Amino acid sequence: MEIRVINWNIGGAKYFEEPNDNKRRQFKNELNKGLKDLIRRNQKPDVITLQEIVEYKMPQETSITPILDIPKGYSYCQTILIDSIRHPYVSKWWKIIKTTDWPEGSYFGQGNAILWKTDFLHFPVWEVPTLKTKPDGKTHIEEVILMSGLYFGDRNTEPRAALVAHFMIVKDDKNKELKHPLDVFIVNLHLTTLMGEREGIPELDEKASKLRLHQLEIITNGIVSRYNLWRKSGYSFRGEKRTSEKDEDFKRYSPIWIICGDFNFTPESVEHARMDKLNFIDVHTQRGTGTKGKGMGKRAKATLTCDYIFAGPKFISLDPSIMEVSIRSNPAPDYTIHVSDHYPLIASIPLTRLGL
Repeated sequence: MEIRVINWNIGGAKYFEEPNDNKRRQFKNELNKGLKDLIRRNQKPDVITLQEIVEYKMPQETSITPILDIPKGYSYCQTILIDSIRHPYVSKWWKIIKTTDWPEGSYFGQGNAILWKTDFLHFPVWEVPTLKTKPDGKTHIEEVILMSGLYFGDRNTEPRAALVAHFMIVKDDKNKELKHPLDVFIVNLHLTTLMGEREGIPELDEKASKLRLHQLEIITNGIVSRYNLWRKSGYSFRGEKRTSEKDEDFKRYSPIWIICGDFNFTPESVEHARMDKLNFIDVHTQRGTGTKGKGMGKRAKATLTCDYIFAGPKFISLDPSIMEVSIRSNPAPDYTIHVSDHYPLIASIPLTRLGL
């Protein structure tokens, strides 16, 4: 029993910077073809987490167009974190208007997204459904803000957020119903990076690391710990103990947390060490996930790792001995897709049933 996940920073902002409509069409076609090929080659993964998705609208158009064509058999949810209406900063959008054929008054939006198989049981984060409960068919993605403050149109102040999705496993590989529900939470994030970081200025490197450690604390303490403590409290409401309703089951296997995204730190960083210390397993032993330069060009394999898929916590939710063997077979990043300045990560994560 396993869950198959793909994480990919699609570098969608480069779409806005293409000089003309023909180049943008080429970018969009290559991006969507790459996504479809990823899904086909990797046996239709359960969940796909994406960073830097974009949407747009010409002044004369009445509706906003997303850059992604939603693959057949998948549900989709996106969160736009910055756009040219709420954040009309000259430093962010002026260059696009001046160096491309986008007309003035065009709308631009950028954020993160999650795709999941339509038949994958999806529920609100706070629900504790029974094995027989059917999803309501709606989208239930929680958005957790990782950083606050004024956005000045630059990388240093760009808003960051984590998207949290709740799925439930009810059957094993032999299609036999489990004894209890198994909750799987997917967290999609994109952490801060600073201009000039990793360019020989230790002061900047230290400042950036502190910012990311703070954001990781929100993830691990404000999301994972907060939920797991709620579970330990018996799923109380406002601190008040309660009994399960007819459509609830409080007896559940320990929830599995899968944290994916562009973390903007290296494997040698204190941020990566923090994830390891908190018993989250980096499920990729083969490195190389980010690179420099724009998309759609031929490039050598990446030398800088900044994208990850972590799973855990081990001992409580995942068996480390099983994980150690399993992750060896996870493939290297997909180096065949060049539209983005990041390569997709593919991982299969065994779902062990620990703790009730």
